[in-house]
Amino acid sequence: MLTIWGRRNSNNVQKVLWLCEEIDLKYEHEDAGGEYGRTRDPDMLARNPNAVVPTIEDGGFTLWESNVILRYLSSKYGPEELYPPELDVRADLERWMDWQQTTLLSPLTTIFWGRVRTPHEISSDEISKAILKAEGIWAILDNRLEDQQWIMGNSFTLAEISMGALAWRWYSLVQPEERTGEQKNVDRWFEQLRQRPPYELHVMSIPMT
Repeated sequence: MLTIWGRRNSNNVQKVLWLCEEIDLKYEHEDAGGEYGRTRDPDMLARNPNAVVPTIEDGGFTLWESNVILRYLSSKYGPEELYPPELDVRADLERWMDWQQTTLLSPLTTIFWGRVRTPHEISSDEISKAILKAEGIWAILDNRLEDQQWIMGNSFTLAEISMGALAWRWYSLVQPEERTGEQKNVDRWFEQLRQRPPYELHVMSIPMT
């Protein structure tokens, strides 16, 4: 049985739970991280020395790093269209997954911590700068989505799952009047995500704390 450790309000944990729901993969979930602690307990440090979530264990195999977990579970249990096997297609998909971690995550983290987690520690000026930076980054995705339904074309893939939780935070925490312009393709893409029951269950319905 697959076991997933992590708190449901973590965007990285949400990715993994969302994927499992999309492919109807059964799992056991154990709360860890944040208010639940546990990540620095000896047994958990043995599984993940970074003391963060998510961590999974699948038949005795332990893995951490959320996007790597997505790739592993999709390769083992998911349909090919979710994580296509062709080398060039897979490399392109993984580029967008890594872009989510290296580029998109940073300003969204500032906005989230400034408006949810520690608003007293992050100034409104810092948040405004993060919003402006994030807009420029979302514009890259908006251009990618021109004339196509999903990031990789006409198929929903891991690229959507890697970015979806951050998209929910962006649209929930940043009001339209705070943005400098429209990004109609990203708006359309986000509305498609909102129609997926696993996204509703594991992302939209979870309070941001």
